[in-house]
Amino acid sequence: MNRFLAAVACLLAVAGCAEKKQIRLPMRQPARVQIPGAVRTLLFESVTESHGNVPGGYRVDSDNNVELVKAMLSSEFCASTFAVLNDDLIDMVRKAGSVPRYLSDGPTVAADFLGQMIGDPGSIGVVEVQVSSAFGDSFTVQNREIHLTTTHAGGRPTVQKRTIPVHRVDVFGAVTATVRIRTPYPDGKVVFERTYIVPEFRFSSAESAPKDLWFFSRNDASRSGSGAPTVTEVKAIQFKKLARMFYEDISPGVREEAALLDKRGDRMAYNLLAEGALPWAEMRLRKLGSTGKPEEVAANTYNLGLCWEAQGLVAEAGTKYKAALDLEPGNGLFQKAYHRAGGAAK
Repeated sequence: MNRFLAAVACLLAVAGCAEKKQIRLPMRQPARVQIPGAVRTLLFESVTESHGNVPGGYRVDSDNNVELVKAMLSSEFCASTFAVLNDDLIDMVRKAGSVPRYLSDGPTVAADFLGQMIGDPGSIGVVEVQVSSAFGDSFTVQNREIHLTTTHAGGRPTVQKRTIPVHRVDVFGAVTATVRIRTPYPDGKVVFERTYIVPEFRFSSAESAPKDLWFFSRNDASRSGSGAPTVTEVKAIQFKKLARMFYEDISPGVREEAALLDKRGDRMAYNLLAEGALPWAEMRLRKLGSTGKPEEVAANTYNLGLCWEAQGLVAEAGTKYKAALDLEPGNGLFQKAYHRAGGAAK
């Protein structure tokens, strides 16, 4: 009899645990720097570049990199929650035929015109970038004497001296940039300004001999086993890092966090949440409202809060956790979620 009661108690405990399932949901984190909510599109209006100091021993690269900076900022926009307007789109608008003649005077007016095209001029943030860059490389070839030892069948080693060219490749890249976002003109208010220092890029290949004894040029170095990147490749790496640093500051982040769903609520909404289909789960839970048994309503209310928290609506999620707590004051799961959302559950 005691064994039977113990088995029943075990089954009940398992069933109770099955009411809640731990899953991992993408939780949105607020951006490090809050940009006014109306700004949803970025237009890189002004990108300027100055050249910084390159350490001694490097051949200084003095090429203009403005177009490359723009290209990297546009190509990396996928790391941002903002849309990005590039020069190609502006040129297309200017050539559309219906664009006023004064647009050719400068991109500022073009920004206002594009804002009108998308129906909300205030949604465009005008971006200014001031870049200071320093790039250089060094490629040297030196003759070095080596000793080749040959052992003959008779066991007597023979040492021969030989001179071969040995090469070394060094590449350097440093980028500092100040980025500003302004509201569209004529207001032109600065809503974001930050200076970024991209970590220096330094590459030094090990001294090595070429695969043949023919003298080769700098461009052949990477094909000869050194693995050295070209200066152009280093520029792309550094400007890409700059774009990522900027976008990561102004865009909400996403992290995965373990979360417990309450299975006592609506089964369809539960399954949608478990699969990460947040918009559909939200629509389902909103439609249900406060219908159902008390425990179902409490579970649905909590799950809706979890759905909102996963989408970055932490304050709104807190109101749902509080509502669920009002329905079940002693529920530890609800209390934990309410505390996580910044509440003060009692």
